[in-house]
Amino acid sequence: MPASDRLPLNRSEHLYWAGEGLYGPVNMAFMLRFTGTVPEAQVRSSLRALVRAYPRLRGVIQPGWVRHHLRILPDNAHVDLLFNDAYRLQPGVDAGDLKALEAFHGPFLNEPMPLERGLPWRARFFPHDTTPALMFSVHHIAGDGRSMVDALCGLMAALNGQPPELCPLDSPSMLPAVLPRRWQEWPASVAAWWRNGQATKQFMQGRRVLSLATHRSTEFAPTQVHHCDLHTPPQTLRKAAKALGTSSNTLLTALLAQTFLSQAACDPDAVAAIRISVDLRRYFPKGTAPRFGNHVATVVVRARHQPDLAHQVADLDAQARAGLASYERREHALPLLLYECLPWMGKTLYSRLLLSLKRRGKLDDVSCHFTNLGDTDTVHPQGAVTRLAHMWPATNSTGLLVATGSLAGRQFLVLSHPQDEIPAEAVVRFRALLERQLQELDTLLAAT
Repeated sequence: MPASDRLPLNRSEHLYWAGEGLYGPVNMAFMLRFTGTVPEAQVRSSLRALVRAYPRLRGVIQPGWVRHHLRILPDNAHVDLLFNDAYRLQPGVDAGDLKALEAFHGPFLNEPMPLERGLPWRARFFPHDTTPALMFSVHHIAGDGRSMVDALCGLMAALNGQPPELCPLDSPSMLPAVLPRRWQEWPASVAAWWRNGQATKQFMQGRRVLSLATHRSTEFAPTQVHHCDLHTPPQTLRKAAKALGTSSNTLLTALLAQTFLSQAACDPDAVAAIRISVDLRRYFPKGTAPRFGNHVATVVVRARHQPDLAHQVADLDAQARAGLASYERREHALPLLLYECLPWMGKTLYSRLLLSLKRRGKLDDVSCHFTNLGDTDTVHPQGAVTRLAHMWPATNSTGLLVATGSLAGRQFLVLSHPQDEIPAEAVVRFRALLERQLQELDTLLAAT
């Protein structure tokens, strides 16, 4: 555990802090629905145990001499007061009505959190005789998607009578995962980064990135959320991925790409550019990977029209592997090191930079951002009685964000988007086209 209870904000956390108030709260809001009755008192006590075990869930933003930092509050009576402000019973929403939960999800995602005087999370419990639900929203400053799943593991353990395991307070720095191990490796790292950037520019010459946006706004807007319980189960996705010689994640990426490209069938220059989250923990020196915090980078794959899904999968699989290999070879050291210096700009200058980039249309350079939580059945402890039946993860984004995960034999998908640039009707059409792509997997499996 760090010697101090004050943690510096890393590059991602400073971005979230600088963007707070511009593009809205950067919350990760998970709508959770249980399989059976859960007493409200048990939910309250379990969340309080989680805050006790996970220090970053007691973090507040405080100003330093030059930069802001995250101060971890001691677990005392003051945190009890803040807990009572963060957690509440939510009346007036029928947890048995999936549309009612979806309608609550978006507005709650857009509610700001008092990061400088309150806990970096909010929870609302929806009582129900058979299928109660919980909205658990954590600000991204506290942690990334993997951290959120970790917190859910702790919560489900507490709900099943097992005290959550104490989560260590790790250093927030990402540098050990990206910097070359020896100074002699720096020239090759910078040269490779330069070559990759030039290759991307050459590839994109004359090409057009597809988007669901009808226009480019100069302002940020609230996010709308769409729940999708896909008819294609995760078992089918795994079988199809195996038949195509790839992973379920790459298969879903290819299906998203095909869905975008199907809307520009007559445009040979159309490109579906998809940003994919990359967990940097795997690149830390052995035994030093942090557990909880923000340690994510991204790769972008660019899909063109292909003869069929198999060719698309093969192309994107090669791109994804090359992107991950570039992190393994530490070829992103220079840009990520520069990003680490951005917090020294301060919140004011960084916020002005973000606003300028938005007004020049530089923040929305991809078709969508795709993040896959994988098999989330892992949140249930062994022998769990209290279990989840549904999980819909969502977060705010400057463009279309697609989040997915499997649970209890279902594949859940959430589409979130800024309302002023991307109309809900376009997202509904996109979802229908994606479902059509998924249905064709049955034909593929029947032919193999």
